[in-house]
Amino acid sequence: MTTPPANIIGFAFTKLMVTDLAAMERFYCDALGLVVRTRIAVDRPGYAIRETVLEIGDGHTLLNLVQHLDRAPPDLGEVIVGLVVRDIDTVVEIAVSAGGKVSTPVTHVPEHDLKIAFVSDPEGHMLEFLQYVKCG
Repeated sequence: MTTPPANIIGFAFTKLMVTDLAAMERFYCDALGLVVRTRIAVDRPGYAIRETVLEIGDGHTLLNLVQHLDRAPPDLGEVIVGLVVRDIDTVVEIAVSAGGKVSTPVTHVPEHDLKIAFVSDPEGHMLEFLQYVKCG
């Protein structure tokens, strides 16, 4: 099998389909510290959306929240958003106080030198928080 040319040069973003854009923007910005880069409105028949582009950390990683105005979002479970954090216990606590729900509490995974936790946002979208820990 031959290797295809490297036409993909980087990761651009993840789009999360939401039902209440304003509420989800507040959760991701106020509770988790993401920053609004821009807002987009498209009003074409069959594709009417409102979208908020959020920056994560370095500003090169993006999470886009999209609300379709003319159709329902897909069923939950369509994606898991993985976010690397500095202090997983604090982030989980803040997420829960902002309406998130823990599905897997903070768990140490020593074979990968990290701690993980799964928390759903207020609409039920799954977030996986990861904190790298130092060996020894």
